Amino acid sequence: MSTVGLPSLTVADAKRHTDECLRFLQALVECESPTGDEDGNLRAASLLEDAMTRAGGRVRRIPAPGLGVHLLGRFHGVRRDRDPILLMGHMDTVHPVGTLKRLPFAITDGKVQGPGIYDMKSGLAVSLTALRLLAEMDRGPGSDVTVFITCDEERGAPDSRERIEAEARAHRAALVPEPSAPGGAVKTRRKGVATYLLQVAGRAAHAGIEPEKGASAIHELARQICRIYDLADPDEGTSVSVGVIKGGTGENVVADAASCTIDVRFFSKAEADRVDASLRAAVAFDKRCTLMLTGGSNRDALEKTRASNLLFKQARVLAATLGFEIAEEATGGASDGNLIAAIGCPTLDGLGPDGRGAHTLFEHIFLADVPRRIALMIALLETL
Repeated sequence: MSTVGLPSLTVADAKRHTDECLRFLQALVECESPTGDEDGNLRAASLLEDAMTRAGGRVRRIPAPGLGVHLLGRFHGVRRDRDPILLMGHMDTVHPVGTLKRLPFAITDGKVQGPGIYDMKSGLAVSLTALRLLAEMDRGPGSDVTVFITCDEERGAPDSRERIEAEARAHRAALVPEPSAPGGAVKTRRKGVATYLLQVAGRAAHAGIEPEKGASAIHELARQICRIYDLADPDEGTSVSVGVIKGGTGENVVADAASCTIDVRFFSKAEADRVDASLRAAVAFDKRCTLMLTGGSNRDALEKTRASNLLFKQARVLAATLGFEIAEEATGGASDGNLIAAIGCPTLDGLGPDGRGAHTLFEHIFLADVPRRIALMIALLETL
């Protein structure tokens, strides 16, 4: 990484541009864009594409049928002798259309509220404001920057994953302005996610006349679930959760089928492999029943590496130079940062403004953190 110098824009300077950033943020928030709402995401993409173009980027739309479009922007840096930096984000939210009526964009008591504002439209607004200000200062980022904004992150990036991984391979570091941890900490570790479906086939019988001739899939599933929960390891940060259970056809029938979904979160590949192996090695308690397990890892863990730690240290020094502190935290939630880090690209996540209430009806960011994040993003883009 580059030597840390004096940032060209202070927090006080950034404050003078906060209103511009907030106007753009309001337009983004009021353009509701839940994952899978193609029209909403297309409208959000148009706003973002315009902002990227005004910041000096060459923008390409990548069609995502049924979802919208992904945006890929290329920005020239001052130096061309280094591999580029990736800036990764998403325009889709979890909030259904109509949430804006219950959670309108508003600024009150030092908080800026709105659906998707914390996760992660404020991070996008801050990042594109930073790039625009660099262009207006005729400075540009220190090296070439790619901005990749997708429309399917909240569903696990089913359409964009392959492209994200390809971009990660071509970049020497990645900045992800996802929400910071409460208190403003960046995220240097994220849990990976594995999801499974366990199906049990039993044998039906009349529950009153001849229950002994049946093999209850529900009973078998219940015994399997107890074993599944035993795979959790809190000391390692590994959690296992059964989320949805289905089974049976009637109260007077011994169930011949049952199933459950399994969610596994882990901080290391070793833990993911341990749980996966144990799930796949399971055998039925009742030998008349059969088990079928499908699924597996969806996103590897974002593990802290020497290279990613250098990114954090540089961000911490830059923040101190700007007059504030940032810490680091681990989180159980996943992001596209997991996909990037899994390729081996050093990743610094959680660079968006501090706030609370992601995915809720009290989602908000703190107004005072907006100029700090603009100034920090400019400093990172200049020095990396």
